[in-house]
Amino acid sequence: MSGRRWTSLIVLLTSMALTYCAQVEDPCKTKSRVVADDKYCDKYWECDNGQSIQYDCPNGLVFAGKHRGVTEGCDYPWRSNYCEYPKVQINPPIGTEHCDWLYGIFGHETSCTRYWTCWNGTATEQLCIGGLLYNENAHSCDWPENVDGCQKHPLCNEDPNGNVPLGKSCNRYWQCQGGYPRLQRCPAMLVFDRRSLRCVVPPTEDCDVPTTTAPPPEEEPQDQRPVFNPQYFRPGVVTAYHKANRVR
Repeated sequence: MSGRRWTSLIVLLTSMALTYCAQVEDPCKTKSRVVADDKYCDKYWECDNGQSIQYDCPNGLVFAGKHRGVTEGCDYPWRSNYCEYPKVQINPPIGTEHCDWLYGIFGHETSCTRYWTCWNGTATEQLCIGGLLYNENAHSCDWPENVDGCQKHPLCNEDPNGNVPLGKSCNRYWQCQGGYPRLQRCPAMLVFDRRSLRCVVPPTEDCDVPTTTAPPPEEEPQDQRPVFNPQYFRPGVVTAYHKANRVR
């Protein structure tokens, strides 16, 4: 009987020791004065007037570290290993129109070329340009062949291998290649004819003889590919990122 009691006591002490080791580090004893919660990735502890106080990240974000993330030290869960097993998000989603969470980036309900950036529940519609589609897994605009369920771009619905005018441009156009649009430019001194859908000698009904000017600085080599950098996914910066990656 005595042996059983000693065994039970040892088990109890071991359990208490393990529990103590798993507890959150006291933020008041750290240089940053802020530490992550040990169980929930959308919570953190901050030293406030000598007391350790628990805080929640904005809905949809997880703790990334002091002076990190998109706001209040919190970031999108998919950006890095901020929320790996066994840690989980404990706060339930708060949805608004077009937003699954108050903060995040979400696919469009009806379009493969558009998506929503949500900031405190306010949704802003964004557009993928340069023949790209929104990739739900990468949370960025991507080549159509990398986007499941949206391989054929709307621009190429009529002819998967034809040419499509680009707005009112006289020297640039879309060239569909197996349903994927690629931005092209007519050779020097030629213009794109909207009726024959090819580059011709001007003038045409819509375009005069072009001037010999250098290509715009945003044009990049044809083999350029969009590079995803999560730091650009903030309100007002996403569009600038895609403009900077206008390719083919």
